[in-house]
Amino acid sequence: MSPMLRTTTTTLLLERLHDPQEDSVWTEFDARYRPILIGVSVKLGLSEDHAAEAAQETLVQFLTDYREGKYSREQGRLRAWLIGICRHRVMDVHRRHARAAGGRGESVLARLPDAQAISATWDVVQARVIFARAMEVLREGGRIAEQTVRVFELVALKGVPATSVAMTTGIEVAEVYRIKHRVTTRLREIVEQLTKAYTTEG
Repeated sequence: MSPMLRTTTTTLLLERLHDPQEDSVWTEFDARYRPILIGVSVKLGLSEDHAAEAAQETLVQFLTDYREGKYSREQGRLRAWLIGICRHRVMDVHRRHARAAGGRGESVLARLPDAQAISATWDVVQARVIFARAMEVLREGGRIAEQTVRVFELVALKGVPATSVAMTTGIEVAEVYRIKHRVTTRLREIVEQLTKAYTTEG
């Protein structure tokens, strides 16, 4: 994960996205939002492959519309704009593959929630993506040993009793709890930093 992804706000990314020469900015924008778009599309009933298809089409349309001046912060938050595009692209993918399978896909389309309802799904998926990336940053930072991270995962994420973790890793139970506290604190800091990076005005 690049430093820009961790520190650049979405507002700044949008400002720089107007320049077609800024390939690195689009790379960062794509890395930030593609996993969320895929996750949301899966929640809307697509397979992983079809969700990736919908996410790709959403990002392409967004970039085209954005550089044509069709999006501005005065029109609402970026997330709402992306959700609107995503919902329509999910509809298209549902319809396209339903027809390829000999059906019409109308029953699935009728059950798709509106953009406001999808917003709640977006929040859940975004939180999951941020947490996964925070774990990557935790490992990449070099400040915490891999075994320490492993102990944290066992006791905090998988719910393995501290006594069992201590026996498995050969460390004291008290140290297991200290690791859990220390890593939780650091992870919370990273999650906060990443969450702020998604913030945009308007």
